[in-house]
Amino acid sequence: MVSDAELIRTVLRGDRAEFAVLVARYERMVWATAWRVLKDDHAAADVGQEAFLQAYQRLGDLRDPEQFGVWLLRIVRRESVRLAKQRKRDEVREHTGEQQATSLPAESEELVEAVAGLPEHERQVVVLRYLHGYAVAEIAQALGRPVGTVTKQLSRAVQRLKQVYKGVIR
Repeated sequence: MVSDAELIRTVLRGDRAEFAVLVARYERMVWATAWRVLKDDHAAADVGQEAFLQAYQRLGDLRDPEQFGVWLLRIVRRESVRLAKQRKRDEVREHTGEQQATSLPAESEELVEAVAGLPEHERQVVVLRYLHGYAVAEIAQALGRPVGTVTKQLSRAVQRLKQVYKGVIR
């Protein structure tokens, strides 16, 4: 069996077809790593394709060709986490839009408008905490932020809302 380092040297010398051997060697591990983060077959496959593309494009940057597998899995992990965060942000935006569309009493409509006017990072945490009931630690994990940051963002958002709607929020 040809080593990863030998395959990489061959690819870097111009034989791009040899990269297919590396893909075949690592594709199941790449998919499994992405799936553990995303829990979605199609998303894991998409991340795998993106990771192999990045690896191929940056192959010349790899300092130790013997470490190709470790390097590739770092790329997979980073891309998986990036996609998971993007999905969470999209989900928060989607839920925020749904809340604005529902029929609410006048005071509640004002409050929803005020929440919609918050900066994006504060609106996300307010929606997740107060409209969906997530714990601060869950929000921090979902958004990839430290718990202290989420706590501070919630505190600032509530202060902003209190200033604008003194009669609605206590």
